[in-house]
Amino acid sequence: MKNKLLIKILLINFAVSLGFLTNAQTTFASSNNPREIPTLFFHGFGGTVRSMDYLIDQSQADGYATRTLTIFVSKKGKLSFDGTWPKNAKNPEIQVFFGNNHQSDYHKTAKWINTIILTLQKRYQITRFNAVAHSWGNNAVMYYLFKYSDKKNQPQIDSLVNIAAPMQVLNRDIYRRNPWRYSDQLTRDFDKYTHPDSVMRQLHVRELNIIGQLSKEDHFDKAVPVSSAKSLKKVFKGPLQTYQARLFTGNRAEHSALTRRNPKVLHDIEHFLWQRN
Repeated sequence: MKNKLLIKILLINFAVSLGFLTNAQTTFASSNNPREIPTLFFHGFGGTVRSMDYLIDQSQADGYATRTLTIFVSKKGKLSFDGTWPKNAKNPEIQVFFGNNHQSDYHKTAKWINTIILTLQKRYQITRFNAVAHSWGNNAVMYYLFKYSDKKNQPQIDSLVNIAAPMQVLNRDIYRRNPWRYSDQLTRDFDKYTHPDSVMRQLHVRELNIIGQLSKEDHFDKAVPVSSAKSLKKVFKGPLQTYQARLFTGNRAEHSALTRRNPKVLHDIEHFLWQRN
């Protein structure tokens, strides 16, 4: 009788211990399963909440990612959030829309991006992020990386997709409404990015440069010259950096079409961001 009681006690203790170990392992696994790296989408000059919808929604439909938040930035830089970001969201996508979508001064927009990144760090404990930028949004993202990425405890860029990036001074006939696009500021900033001691060279980043060209005769995407977009190659030469470029041609390589109706661009972005070798 005593032996049976002893065996029963031992079995109970073993079951309790096993349950404790199981709970401990579950807790440990949970603590080492942080939110997946979010991808932030930044529209260009005059962009709308629909500018990046095709890339965001189709990536979700294809099973690569999950649309989560939309962040609205007021003309004064105040943030408001719409949507939810579940902890188990697969490759969360975050859409950013600037209320002042005709802001020429990308230095100011970069400051707002910094506010976004720090807010996401505080609310969701992000430590790294991806960025997909189109047109003038590229200049804001690039200046953000130059100006803010070396700050203490700053979340760091993981992968960057530049689409139709106007990195060099552009033709005045193309952009009459936006003096910054043909100002000396572009040249001054680009010189800072490409300096051998630039903070840009210290980033641990993967970069995909998507370039549009209407035809063999037209060396631009109707807005950004191919040479301007290609110049990004001069920036990403750091020891912890990789650079890739894709040149698309034809009607679907037109400046706005690159983000709105080009399945080949979508395919390359999906595989670059979420299907690593």
